[in-house]
Amino acid sequence: MSLTENKNQTISNPQTKDFLADEYFPSSEDKLPLVLFVHGYKGYKDWGAWELMARKIAEAGYFFVKFNFSHNGTTLDNPRAFGDLEAFGHNNFTKEMSDYNAVLDHYLTHPKVDAHRVAIIGHSRGGGISVIKAFEDSRVKALITLAGVSHFGYRFPSGERLETWKKDGVMYSENKRTHQQMPHYYGFYEDYTRNRRRGGQRQRSRTAASVGERISAAVYQRRQSCFRCR
Repeated sequence: MSLTENKNQTISNPQTKDFLADEYFPSSEDKLPLVLFVHGYKGYKDWGAWELMARKIAEAGYFFVKFNFSHNGTTLDNPRAFGDLEAFGHNNFTKEMSDYNAVLDHYLTHPKVDAHRVAIIGHSRGGGISVIKAFEDSRVKALITLAGVSHFGYRFPSGERLETWKKDGVMYSENKRTHQQMPHYYGFYEDYTRNRRRGGQRQRSRTAASVGERISAAVYQRRQSCFRCR
């Protein structure tokens, strides 16, 4: 099957900054269902098997998009390397949700996209972000997570380590692949605490299953006859 592949398309987001997206779609006279893929923590759109996944899903008759979050640490000039650790350090969930909205807005106006058939896929932390996006955005009709996180709060330090982070203003996490010391500024945690009620994450004790049931119900209710009607 013949595929059109447009790599490193610039998506503008005035609330964050420009970032890059790749699009894949087959030849078709009809508009195609849109599938957006979101990478995870210390990830990027060109990592691992995402290229293979993009082509396979597009070959199945979908308009597939994968993108880099604006503050994932990559740059417009080099989307495969963490060349902007300062941006990585200032990343937070609010920025990622804003980028998610910007890329969805952008592609829903594409002439090849059926705006009424939208699915999102998220890997790891991107899976958690995708769960919240599906819960909040009625345009999303289907949700898939790949090893998605169940609760963002469990990922943060507590006790003395949290106090040290607050005092120092920054903590570092080694990238085991590149051996870079990647910063997290304390504002990352503050952004989480301001938004912890989004998607039902009210308490650490709240089970992932109960949150998942609420979100699954919300997504299911807005599905019409099916996601892909061909």
